[in-house]
Amino acid sequence: MAAPRTYTVFQLTDSHLSADPATCMRGVNTTDSLKAVVALAESFAAPDAIIATGDLSQDGSEASYRRFREVVSRPNIPLRWLPGNHDDALMMQQCADDQTQPLRLGKWQVILLDSQVLGAEQGAIDAESLRHLEAQLAAADAVSEYVLLCVHHNPLRTGAKWMDTIDLTNGSELLDLLNRHPSARALIHGHIHHDFERVVGHVRVLGTPATCAQFAPLAADFEIDTQPATCQPGFRWLNLHPDGTVETGVARVPAGKFAPTNAASVKTPYVLYLHGFLSSPQSAKAKQALTYCQQQGIEIDIPALTEGPAATIAALRERLEAGIARTGSAVLIGSSLGGYYATYLANHYGLRAALINPAVRPYLLLRDYLGEQRNYHTGAVHEVTEAQMQELLDIEVKELAAPENFLVMLQTGDETLDYREAATKYAESRLKIHEGGDHSYQGFDDELPQLFAFLLSRTASKAR
Repeated sequence: MAAPRTYTVFQLTDSHLSADPATCMRGVNTTDSLKAVVALAESFAAPDAIIATGDLSQDGSEASYRRFREVVSRPNIPLRWLPGNHDDALMMQQCADDQTQPLRLGKWQVILLDSQVLGAEQGAIDAESLRHLEAQLAAADAVSEYVLLCVHHNPLRTGAKWMDTIDLTNGSELLDLLNRHPSARALIHGHIHHDFERVVGHVRVLGTPATCAQFAPLAADFEIDTQPATCQPGFRWLNLHPDGTVETGVARVPAGKFAPTNAASVKTPYVLYLHGFLSSPQSAKAKQALTYCQQQGIEIDIPALTEGPAATIAALRERLEAGIARTGSAVLIGSSLGGYYATYLANHYGLRAALINPAVRPYLLLRDYLGEQRNYHTGAVHEVTEAQMQELLDIEVKELAAPENFLVMLQTGDETLDYREAATKYAESRLKIHEGGDHSYQGFDDELPQLFAFLLSRTASKAR
């Protein structure tokens, strides 16, 4: 019988590849940087396994996952991967051979947990996965084996204020579970794009540099690390010893090889915000969206919608087509009646849209408002006519061409619209239904990071 031995694992994370191999992230070509990290790793003794902890792709394309495998895979070395918040988990599955299968290395089990929450930057481990993990840990305890746990999102706050809002939401629950089982020895994660280590109970929690650009540790807002000692791409190596101890370190490509920058290198989509009936760009949600976009360096257009439906749609189509021509893509946010307009436009152009308490059949509801109506914010008088009801009916989308392009946020306390109508119409879309609230959507400001995470991931760009 062979004597127990030490096993070596390499962790790669956050490669952010795109279909186009020329794509850069903040001045760093992500394919070139991945190749440089792999070349560095090959200067070490060959590992027993390679673990990739998410955000392998920026656009969720098949080409990006195929390229990752081509660059990273080595004969007779198991490669395992899991999805991050930017990944397309279904596409990863389609591109996998045994990349998602369990991995055992002597007395060690390597367990991969999916922390992706669709449409969100932050992560969570679902209850079923936690129950299964506890059973695995209990079984390992019983036979004196050890577990290395792998996730994408950081379970601990790192001190970077912006990053700590998109961490693993139930990280404390996960760590409490791990500390109930002596078999759990270490947890490795990605997401934060820098080196991190902390011990919680008896569990080592280890964050790892990205294979592309690094995030500045402890930054209040999003910021790329440009410090020579820490800004270069890298990977983590782990030696898993037969006595359950873990030896680990981080290796980076030589200083000066890549020159990351805080200047945005990729255009963000044109964002069009559509307010509701008798509302304006001065509404609370519009102002909150504007402030968030200004903080994140995102262009947003919030026009005043003062004309009838037909004229409004014609003007919005011109804005959208100009925005797509300029930036390459566009997304929509629509509130109430603006959600009805956004549905038509997103369906017509194949765009992503976030809808907040959207109107479903406004041509029925607004019959109660025929005649002169006054704008809530400006005081301007609008004439609501019977002909406009027909114009609304003319742009009704009876069947969504791509339900997955819609994030629909509803509050059950909506006093103006029956949220159940929208829940039914968008049943195949990404629904977020919150108990209580009202038509204005309480807590909208807190939802903006997840809303934009959905809108800005894998956005469509071609008009029909």
